[in-house]
Amino acid sequence: MFLTMGFVISSPFTCHAESIYTPPEQSREELYQDIFISLLMPHIQKQINNYYTKVLTTSPVVYPYFVYVLKAKRIGDYRSFDFLVKLKVIPVIGPHISVGIDHLTFKIRGSGDVELKKFEHIKTENLPENWKHMIKEQL
Repeated sequence: MFLTMGFVISSPFTCHAESIYTPPEQSREELYQDIFISLLMPHIQKQINNYYTKVLTTSPVVYPYFVYVLKAKRIGDYRSFDFLVKLKVIPVIGPHISVGIDHLTFKIRGSGDVELKKFEHIKTENLPENWKHMIKEQL
């Protein structure tokens, strides 16, 4: 028994946590990321509205500070202007009550066109009792 316990305790455990890179405060990188997210906000809000109108009686709000860049990559060669960007979005209702977590992947073209490639609903949050009336009844 002691041998088994010793083996279990000494075994390496692996844990995978989602890590989101956050640029240094007040940096040029943070400024550019904030500009980038601001330009995408109408596209983000549209997709959030499309999903949550099926489950809530009102559309949640997405604040830019609840949008995180998970992955960004250039499509094509060096200095091409087509990109794939994966975002983590936390929409809220009322006084910043999270309704869920979603991942949105957009294709952004140098022409300014933005196309949703993938919408993933990752998690549904349980609303507080006094906000449950916002949930649409399931048929």
